[in-house]
Amino acid sequence: MTETLTQRGTSDEARNSLPPHHGNCFGCGPGNRSGLGVEFLGDGDEVVGELVLDRRHEGAPGLAHGGAVSAALDEAAGAVLIPHGLPAVTAQLNITFSQPIPLGRPLLLRARLDRREGRKLHITARVELDGQLAATAEALFIVVAADHFHAYGARPGGIPALGI
Repeated sequence: MTETLTQRGTSDEARNSLPPHHGNCFGCGPGNRSGLGVEFLGDGDEVVGELVLDRRHEGAPGLAHGGAVSAALDEAAGAVLIPHGLPAVTAQLNITFSQPIPLGRPLLLRARLDRREGRKLHITARVELDGQLAATAEALFIVVAADHFHAYGARPGGIPALGI
């Protein structure tokens, strides 16, 4: 049986629910019916979330499509920005798959900010299946000004999780 976040042993006081980037975010937005709908918690230096991929995310029969897993890893890396209050965008995402990821099984997502070099944020994210590593991502995010998001349609106050 797979542990849930609450069974894992970290006290509720050490965890805090993180808001979605915005309501229609593909990875975490509750208003996006086609999205992944991952809810993240801050857990010390990490963010953690749970996800179950279904037939909408199928690649080979019974297995998750690599693009869906990559999107989940990108979302986990992006969730790291929220507790740090850093508006940033993905510049690079390098994925390593360690094992096939079956559909319909609970997955644990973890991500953390490893280091910051000026505007560059180096983030690692991972997918765990039954406590075993299934995929990892090394991500490079670049901190941007709020104007970056406004230029593409975000309204002031439209991305409250990042103060934009």
